[in-house]
Amino acid sequence: MPDSLPPVSYPHLYTPPPCSTWPADHLHAVGQAYRDAAGRGLDTVECLNLARAAYRAAGGAGGDETITGMIASLSVERGEWLWGPMDEWWARNVEARVNGVDLG
Repeated sequence: MPDSLPPVSYPHLYTPPPCSTWPADHLHAVGQAYRDAAGRGLDTVECLNLARAAYRAAGGAGGDETITGMIASLSVERGEWLWGPMDEWWARNVEARVNGVDLG
């Protein structure tokens, strides 16, 4: 039996394009809107709606595939930045519920 297994490749898995693929102003608008919305505890649909509005306001004309592609790119390259506020919100709310605090 070999000491280690060969690396496994999954070419069928989705790999988003790099962040540099997208216009910087569009990427920033989408990322900031999604990050802020997720950090307020909004659900995915609401986050996407706000990201879509920000994208349009920044002059973006692509569809939802473009917007979700940008979010996927940011998730890979800047995941801590994108998801940090949501993680903090989640931790606060879970801790409050565990301690019996009604966040209403």
